[in-house]
Amino acid sequence: MKQIIGIILLLAGLAIIGMGLFRKDEGHAEIDLGKTEITLGKSDSVFTPYFILGGLAAAAGVVLLVHRTRG
Repeated sequence: MKQIIGIILLLAGLAIIGMGLFRKDEGHAEIDLGKTEITLGKSDSVFTPYFILGGLAAAAGVVLLVHRTRG
């Protein structure tokens, strides 16, 4: 049972991180006018909630999987 929960947490965590990567550039635009380049939008932080939540879920899944194989 712990192995199934570990796999689910690992896959869910990776999916959340992937969703964060796709949504990273939302609200961001670049305009290139020859030698002039204009960048509009907010600057994204590396530690968005997607990466924190996804990383925690994936880490919990790995811990459950490793604990199951060692125990």
